[in-house]
Parts: sequence; structure tokens; C-alpha cells
Amino acid sequence: MAALPVILAAVDGSDQSMYCVTYLSRLLSPEHVRIELYHVLARLPESFLDQAEEQEADLYNKEIGEWKKSHHVEVHRFMEEAKKRFLAAGFPSQHISVSVVPSKVGIARDIINKSLAGYAALVVGRRGGGNLPEYMLGSIVAKLSDTITHIPLCVVGGQPEARKVVVAFDRSKGLREGIDRVSTLFNRNLNEILLCHVVRQLSEIHPATYYKFTSAKEAYWLDEGSRKIIPDMVETKQRLAKAGFDQGIFRTIISKERVSRASGIYKQAEMSRAGTIISGRRGSTSIELFSMGRVTRKILHMAYNQAVWIV
Repeated sequence: MAALPVILAAVDGSDQSMYCVTYLSRLLSPEHVRIELYHVLARLPESFLDQAEEQEADLYNKEIGEWKKSHHVEVHRFMEEAKKRFLAAGFPSQHISVSVVPSKVGIARDIINKSLAGYAALVVGRRGGGNLPEYMLGSIVAKLSDTITHIPLCVVGGQPEARKVVVAFDRSKGLREGIDRVSTLFNRNLNEILLCHVVRQLSEIHPATYYKFTSAKEAYWLDEGSRKIIPDMVETKQRLAKAGFDQGIFRTIISKERVSRASGIYKQAEMSRAGTIISGRRGSTSIELFSMGRVTRKILHMAYNQAVWIV
């Protein structure tokens, strides 16, 4: 019998991490996946590193020692509550494991190294504040989103509705393969899977040449974009139905937007009250130089209250 896929959930003990746990307990299939709750113990408090050099820690040995003891207690309390939530959702106890380890080379790098050990996906909670993109995600999540390319990465923001899914659909092979990978992890009793494809108008792609495109050319462009994507949508729905999802939960939308593709996808997720967005790491015109496509990166920064699966 094949081993069950294991989801690596990197948690930090925060409220957002517990929201992440709740989301996973509702989305994932208890019988078909295992969960490993993983926490990396920081060497020093973040606030300490804001103003002091790490080598100055000797001056605060007593305080740091007390902080470490308190942090250990909080983390283990968090893990116990997280396990209870998975058990309440129907996960067998043998499908839930906990790892609490000291940091070796830094929290982000430790998580990345851990993720190389054959996991089916990495899930983290969104965190951060401020105006810069890195802090909108949290510095650790920003590093992970740029580095994790070998497995799907899920970034959970807010308290998302797990069982409504929007797929940022394109014609890329990577997206179709990614849908196949993550769909095997999901509970089969989802409420909705919406395949959403956005066709941008020519005038938006080339604003400087807006008046050079006739209405006939514009209409032909939009119709062709719609026509080409339909067979891929049909084939994806067939594969998902074969995997055990009820055909009645599928919807397809082809949106002819004047705004960006990412905004179009996000708007559909908001209108559908979908808490799960699946987007390909690279689009159909991928460039290997970049670790993540523009559409997926924009969706990730917009989706404060959704879980974004980058596949």
C-alpha cells in the first residue's frame, strides 16, 4: 500500500497559524493525507534582533532563558490545540504529527530545507504589516514564495472559506499538473470549483496603440482567447470528476476584463466568496528566469483573506 502524502504545515504559534490549522482541517481529506505540524524555535526574540547584535545576547542571558522557557510552553500548548482541531475534523490521530526543532540556519531556510524531504505541499500562514510587498506577506513567507518551486506552496490569509475554490485558469501544463497534485489532497465534499480564465483586451495589453485596434480586431481577439481555453477547461473538469469530485460543483467563467488578469481572478474569488485560490507558479508564457509569474505574484499580494495555492 502506497504511503499517504504528507502536508508540511509550518506554524509559529500565532492566531494566523491557528486559522491556518482550521482551514486545513476543513479542506483536506482526513483519510487520504497526513499532517505534520512543524515549528522552528527562534534562537532569540525578534524584538531583540531589532536593536541588538546577536553577539550581545550574553548580556541578556537570564531574560532570554526565561523567554525560551515561556516560548516552549506556548508552542506546545498551540500544538495540542491544533491536534484537537484536526481530530475533531475526523483526522485519525496517527495522521497527525508534531515537530518542534531549534533553528539551525534561520527560520525560512530551515523550513525550506525541511520541505525537501518528500512532502506533498508546504502550508504557511500569511503575516506582516506595513507598505512594502515583503512585509505585506511577512518576510519569511516572502522568502518562501520566491524559493519553494519543488512542491505546491499554500499561503493562508485571514480565516478563509475552505470549500469554495477558484482556479486561475490558463493553458499552461504546469497549472494542469498542479491541479492534479493538490486535488488529490482535498476533501471530495467541496461546495464549488470555479475555473476562471481572464482574457485581457488588446487595448490593455498595448495601451500606447489603443486606437490602432479596430473593434472587429478586438472582438476577434477576445473570441479567440475564449475559444482556445474551452477544451482545456472541459478536459480539466473531466479529470477532476474522475478523481471523485461531484460534477455538479463545477463552474466555468471566461472574463473579458479591462483590468489585470490577477484583479479579474481576485474579483471572481471575492464575488464567489471563495476562500481558496489555485494559481500556477508560472503562466503559459513562463520565463525560467523568474521564480513566479506576475499574475500569481499579484494574486498573492491581493488575497489578504484567502488561501493561495501556488502550484
